[in-house]
Amino acid sequence: MLSILHLADLHLGAAYSFLSPEKAEKVKESQFDVLQQAIDYANNQSVNAILIAGDLFDQPVPQSEIVNHAFSILSKANCCVLISPGNHDYLCAQSPYLTAKRPDCVYVFSSPTLTSFPISDIGVVWGAAFCDQSASIPLDVNLVPDKYNLLLVHSDLKTKSGYNPLSSADFKASGFDYAALGHNHAYSGMHRAGKTVYACPGSPCSTGADDTGKKGFLFGQLGEETKFRFIPGVGMEFHKLKIDFTSLMSDRMLQQVLTPMIPKNHTRVCAALELTGERCYDPNLSALESVLNQIFLNAVIIDNTSERKSIWRYSKDDDLRGHVSRRYHELLDNAKDENEKNTIMLSLRYALAALNGESLPAFDDNE
Repeated sequence: MLSILHLADLHLGAAYSFLSPEKAEKVKESQFDVLQQAIDYANNQSVNAILIAGDLFDQPVPQSEIVNHAFSILSKANCCVLISPGNHDYLCAQSPYLTAKRPDCVYVFSSPTLTSFPISDIGVVWGAAFCDQSASIPLDVNLVPDKYNLLLVHSDLKTKSGYNPLSSADFKASGFDYAALGHNHAYSGMHRAGKTVYACPGSPCSTGADDTGKKGFLFGQLGEETKFRFIPGVGMEFHKLKIDFTSLMSDRMLQQVLTPMIPKNHTRVCAALELTGERCYDPNLSALESVLNQIFLNAVIIDNTSERKSIWRYSKDDDLRGHVSRRYHELLDNAKDENEKNTIMLSLRYALAALNGESLPAFDDNE
């Protein structure tokens, strides 16, 4: 049985310029925490190899302290660490992959075409490097018989871009046992084409507001049955939260809707809260954003709400809507507490929507 850890797109040295300098530093530290987590996990599982499918660094020539920190962490691996440079950390004359002192356990593929590297006595990894910001790496090699043949390349699975795009048909024709891929920042899930199992683990630490979804790396075993497990990372994540304001009547109701949406790991989450729908009151959004920034690593509010027309606009009409509105006004005047008032107001909105033939307001059972 052959066991591996598959990591990609860590982007060490990313600027995170949209964050304050203090928060950006925390996120940069969390990138190295993820790399350390991956090495520790690989050592605990006694894997045969750690495969890094490109963009370990965010730039082809990162700052020396970033390189030194990364190589120091990688040096603690109890197995070989194989790297195929991607479009961000592509191989150039000044690349740290060529100029810096690498740990003995680290091997970097330097050819633009596939070359092989043996792991244990039952496996071989075929890898190649981006030598510019784009690449096209053919998969036609003579696989080693009676061994597990693994592919390690940076590759775009989603679009026909210049970033070495590969398709399920390519993998099916290749005959590899496993294809360890990088580039797309969302976890692809595990796929099979012919005998080839392939996957992109995504970025283990979010790099921008659109880089959402679960973050981590892959641990896998190749044997009679190929098994892989996604391991959640300890780095920063981006979450997009969305709240329909239409049925909310007060800050208390807003809090009731928002609270269950806050994840357990909120201290390492950058959150973007989008408010939609019509609002019947004006919340203090600056105060809310201030509170959220005490809960999350960073938080912004995107207000896409519109002001609601007065719910009492039919009160003077001599029709059913006017009669219903005046009756609800009486009920509201006699309400015992804030909860009863909120219930009455929401009920009136339901009634008016039904009378106007409009879609019913959103309603949360927890309200």
